[in-house]
Amino acid sequence: MKPLRLAVLGAGLVGRRHIQTVRSLPQVAELVAVVDPVADRTQFDLGGAAWFTDARQMLDQVRPEAVIIATPNNLHEVQGRLACERGIHFLVEKPVTASLKEAEQLVQAVARSGVKTLVGHHRRYLAAVREARRLIGEGALGDLVAASVVWATAKPDAYFDTAWRKEPGGGPLLINAIHEIDMLRHLCGEVRSVSGVASNAARGFAVEDTAAAMFEFAGGCLGTLICTDAGFSPWTIEQGSQENPNFKYSGQSAYRLVGTKGSLELPVLRRWTAGKPDEIGWDKPIVSTDLSVPYRDPFEAQLEHFQRLIRLDESPMVSVSDGANSLSATLAVAQSGRDGSRCAPRIFS
Repeated sequence: MKPLRLAVLGAGLVGRRHIQTVRSLPQVAELVAVVDPVADRTQFDLGGAAWFTDARQMLDQVRPEAVIIATPNNLHEVQGRLACERGIHFLVEKPVTASLKEAEQLVQAVARSGVKTLVGHHRRYLAAVREARRLIGEGALGDLVAASVVWATAKPDAYFDTAWRKEPGGGPLLINAIHEIDMLRHLCGEVRSVSGVASNAARGFAVEDTAAAMFEFAGGCLGTLICTDAGFSPWTIEQGSQENPNFKYSGQSAYRLVGTKGSLELPVLRRWTAGKPDEIGWDKPIVSTDLSVPYRDPFEAQLEHFQRLIRLDESPMVSVSDGANSLSATLAVAQSGRDGSRCAPRIFS
């Protein structure tokens, strides 16, 4: 397949990783431009790519075939619409937008334009997650009844030198927990209702540092999530999967999926089943099996999928409306934390 002529908007932590991924896969994409108003261009290996400080100027001068939008959340909707207006395909980092109103506007813009789009919930591409989804789909765990997730790590003080990370919308709910909520939707089904609580007690910033939530899924499964960026633990999907080189490997699972016939830990893929077939109960033997799957960088797998999406019309792993549903469920946690209500997230189709 012909490589994509691709530009990256935003050269922060995630944008840098996208740039590195594109540069490492020349058969998939050619990096033609990078846009960032404040980053130091000398810190990047750009090859022959041009550097811009203004997205609109780059889109009009370079006319890339596709863009990756890795800018702050509040720019996602306007930059997505800029791409739609020019017929440029785009991959937008999560959250898809900063608000549900913006999500609705972007969903409509994409529908009108016909451009191919993808939302960057990259963990869906992990081999362990693909295997877990296969096992669940085949009924290997029986009917899912419960799921739990812990995402707990200590972000360094320097992380908060960027002002927007201390303001509403820049905390672990929209930056980190949204990944776990998207994963719960991916594995357990659509979210029917949410209850949540949030706290800023650890740092005292205007944004939460810790949140907890309970979920009811459409199929009847119930789930819990604890998310904090102010605690030190081995329990994040990054530490268990090695998908992010900035996280030290712990070999521990952050997810536990419980079914009527067995259970599964993720991302180490430890499956728990009856010691003897059809003998299920608390008084019966239970055994574990560690499943082995080959590791593949999810950002590389995502970029290859983006190429197939555009070249071969492959169905998107995460459409804009699908990403909007993960945003909706995440914002419902925040809303519940503010007013104590039990929220039913809006569903985008």
